[in-house]
Amino acid sequence: DFDKWLQTLWQLRDNYYPGDVGFDPLGFKPTDPVKFADIQTRELQNGRLAMLGVAGMCAQELVNHRTIFETFEFYQKVYSGGNPYAECVGDSLIC
Repeated sequence: DFDKWLQTLWQLRDNYYPGDVGFDPLGFKPTDPVKFADIQTRELQNGRLAMLGVAGMCAQELVNHRTIFETFEFYQKVYSGGNPYAECVGDSLIC
C-alpha cells in the first residue's frame, strides 16, 4: 500500500484545480466559481504580503545582528525608560 502511495505521490489528480486540495472542514470554500477565484486571489496576495514581512525581519536581523526577539527585548527596555546597553561588556554596542 505504501509503494502505491509513493508512486502516485507527485501525480496530479484528474479533478485537481489549483488552490483546491479538498481540505475544507469548516465549509469556507465558495461554490460560486467567481467567488472562489476572488478568494484565490486574496490568498495569493496574503501569502505575498507574508513573504515580504519575513524578508523584512530577515533584513533587520542582518543589519542589527540581533534576532527578532532580541530586538523586541531591546526596544522594550528603550520604551520603558531603561538603558538597553547597561548589560554590554566593554565598548561593544551589540550585546
